[in-house]
This record gives sequence, C-alpha cells and structure tokens, in this order.
Amino acid sequence: GMITDADIEDIKAVIALFKDKYGVTLEEENAGTFIAHLCAAYGRLVSKEPVDGLPKEVIDELESLDTYDLSKKILEEVMQVTKNPLNETEQGYALLHINNLIAQFKESGEWHA
Repeated sequence: GMITDADIEDIKAVIALFKDKYGVTLEEENAGTFIAHLCAAYGRLVSKEPVDGLPKEVIDELESLDTYDLSKKILEEVMQVTKNPLNETEQGYALLHINNLIAQFKESGEWHA
C-alpha cells in the first residue's frame, strides 16, 4: 500500500519519542522491522485487510518478559504521539517489536532509561 504523509509524520513522531524520552536512535538496521510493521499496520487501516492475532503462547511469553511493562508504557506513548489508530491485534505486534527493540538496545548498551 501507499505510505501517506500522515504515516510519515507518525513515524517521525515515534522516532522523536524514542530519541527524546529514551535517548536511542531508531535506524534502518535496528528498527527497520518495527517501522515496517507500523507502516503496514497503517496501510491495513485503509485496506481493512484482516490480520491474525498473536498466538496465545507468544502473548504469554511476552507478558513474562521483564521488559513487558516498559514496552506497554512505550506503546501507550507511541499511540499518544501518533494520529493513526492501532487496533488490539496491531498493538500486540507493536508490543512484540518494542520488546525486541528494548532488548537490542540493552544488549548494545544504548538503553539508559
């Protein structure tokens, strides 16, 4: 699908959020999949293409991670700074990506929040 100006604004807002609040820079190599997911999710808002939710075992595993609460908080912040809505299914995938991002940044020593 097409990426709209509004989508680009939202992505920029998300990048700014991570930079300003958590001191990390989202780039192609570390955040490509997360940003691609957001763009795809925004595209599905228009196309109404259905998406299967995350499998129960993936959700259970997510909820057991020590970064889960932080990821949830960041997801809420992401939704505050963006105009495109994310339904529950898309939020689940976003949570997964945010968790992975935090893990990557912690591993590389870039995460200071």
